[in-house]
Amino acid sequence: MNIKYTLVLVICAFLVSGLVDTSRGECSCSGSNKMNINDPSVITDKMVKIYGHWDFEGSQYLYNETDGYVQLPDEFRNNVQSFQSGIDVCFIKWYPKEQYQIKAGEYHKNYAALNNFGQRMDGLYAGTCSDTICKQ
Repeated sequence: MNIKYTLVLVICAFLVSGLVDTSRGECSCSGSNKMNINDPSVITDKMVKIYGHWDFEGSQYLYNETDGYVQLPDEFRNNVQSFQSGIDVCFIKWYPKEQYQIKAGEYHKNYAALNNFGQRMDGLYAGTCSDTICKQ
């Protein structure tokens, strides 16, 4: 196995191990074991808010859970700087294909920093990531 991939696997395993509450068998993808409803970054609306600047600033794109698959407008394609999600949604990149499952209540204040997925994201759709979605 290539050393680069081995290193990536070790780092991912280390990061994931910190997100699992072994006493209750639960996993939290946002980095804490409990969602803080009082956190102003967490939205409860049934939508995803995508921002053109980090820290939830700049232009905004709103995605509703009934919109189906949506290719991001040019302003946001490969440039999702921050987001807040009130629904389960799949963030995708088509070439090469990558998918990231986002759960309701998750957010990221600087999603395009370093090598974060916001630099590569093409579109999104509500629900669970799967290989059955087709680009429209």
